[in-house]
Amino acid sequence: MWTALAAALLLTGTAVAVAPSASAAVVFAHDFEGGTTAGWQLTGGQWGISTDGSRVLRQSRGGATSARATAGEAGWAGYTLSARVKPTSLAGSSAAAGIVARSTTDGGYTLVLRPGDRVELTRVAAGQRTVLATSTLAVRTGRWYDLSLRADGDQLLATVTGAAGSATLTATDATLSAGAIALVTERAAASFDDVAVDTVPPPRDAQPPSLPGRPELLEVTPTTATITWPAATDDVGVTGYLVYFGGQFYEDYFLRQVTSNAPVTLPIGGNTGANYHFSVRALDAAGNMSGFGSRVNFPHPPGVPRVPGDTTAPTAPGAPVVTGSGPGTTITWAPATDDTGIVEYHVVHSFNIDEVRVRAIVPGDVTTAAVAPASTPNQVWVIAYDAAWNASRGPSVTLTPAGG
Repeated sequence: MWTALAAALLLTGTAVAVAPSASAAVVFAHDFEGGTTAGWQLTGGQWGISTDGSRVLRQSRGGATSARATAGEAGWAGYTLSARVKPTSLAGSSAAAGIVARSTTDGGYTLVLRPGDRVELTRVAAGQRTVLATSTLAVRTGRWYDLSLRADGDQLLATVTGAAGSATLTATDATLSAGAIALVTERAAASFDDVAVDTVPPPRDAQPPSLPGRPELLEVTPTTATITWPAATDDVGVTGYLVYFGGQFYEDYFLRQVTSNAPVTLPIGGNTGANYHFSVRALDAAGNMSGFGSRVNFPHPPGVPRVPGDTTAPTAPGAPVVTGSGPGTTITWAPATDDTGIVEYHVVHSFNIDEVRVRAIVPGDVTTAAVAPASTPNQVWVIAYDAAWNASRGPSVTLTPAGG
């Protein structure tokens, strides 16, 4: 609809038509300075370009029963039409000069100046005129008035401003849903200038998307994880997702923004958490953000590539035994056994109530490691991994702080 407008109404030096954006935009403007009526369909009366300080469009036959200058497209729906109007003659109580929004071949929503200090908002449809609202305002010939008529769904808002003040008229009417624009006179002569059409901006979307589903782990390597998740929904549309990662229960570090829930591979290296998690939030075009979806949790992976095929877990390693102290506490443990061999041990340290971290990673032929000193009684245990990443956890022991 707007593309057709640009092709039809781009008039050199006098009118512009541009594509709309998400906010209000001027899609049509005509100040008649180019001295042309191109783009306007003129019916009734005597229309032409004249000069009144600047160039204007004038309908000069005051006795014409009905005169109309029409522009725009029949498909226009939500917009604001504004123009300057100067009645030069008003012959009798039924005379009028003004503007029309959602103009059709036989009517539209009409905002007019009338004799008797009256402004009127009417609907003309199927040959019938219905007054929707009126207001009192000093109407004089030879004076300019600023008229504005907004049609937004079934809501109509009109304003008229002149030297003596202003008037506002409102109405609710769903009879006419779309139409072009028009300038009109009825038994009157008038000049028109500075005609503009602004789109009505869409209402702001204030509803956030639903929570995305719990992520699914498709693949884990020593340094990356590939995930997907059930899509979120939104009343307007989901435009993206924010992916978060953490290694402790209180951690949600922003990792990446993506446009869909298609599988995505993400880095996980460098975090010492004994268990990792991913969670996702959804975004819509207005910037509304959902809450966090459910987490997917998985253990800190071994540092060697996974070799599939083996499903038998190792035996559990022995409970750690403190064998030395110094900068850190040295522990040893009885080795685990496995039908294909142990490739790695993880020494896990639980401390400060809510911290659970991998303190050491050693090869499968090593059964000793150093653990940072404990400030309060802490738990330490060892996990054994085989080449297929099958795992077994050994018993935990309490590390007593120095001097405890």
